[in-house]
Amino acid sequence: RSRDAAFFTTVTSTVSDPTPTTTTTTTTAAAPPITITHTTSSQSPSPPSSVTTNESATNRESAEESTEKRRLRALSLYRQLLRGAERMPTPNRQNYIKRKTTSEYRKHATLTDGDEIEFQLRLADTNLDTVLVQAEHLSRLFSDPDYQNHN
Repeated sequence: RSRDAAFFTTVTSTVSDPTPTTTTTTTTAAAPPITITHTTSSQSPSPPSSVTTNESATNRESAEESTEKRRLRALSLYRQLLRGAERMPTPNRQNYIKRKTTSEYRKHATLTDGDEIEFQLRLADTNLDTVLVQAEHLSRLFSDPDYQNHN
């Protein structure tokens, strides 16, 4: 068995719209399939805008609440990514994920466009799933005595 054959051979990602769950299944040459399910919070659509003062103030409060929800979601994903980095089997991989996560979050800290923020949050969520799958896979791979003998 070659080292390359032990890495990902099949990766399937599925996102279900009504239920905010991302399921990633990874099949490797050396191990049975790994399934990690990561549930994200879903945001309800904002109400239609209106021209009256009371409803306009309500919309502003709703926008502020939405901004606060995004901020909390971003912080949660940030912490989860840093915790996921700790699950990597080698210090080099741990440090890389920590550095990359920190630099990406600092780079996008000043975003104001709601659509771009949502895109970056979805990207961070996908990256979290990737980190968790890789950590599980690499931990299993590095603990496999057959893999150790091929080095």
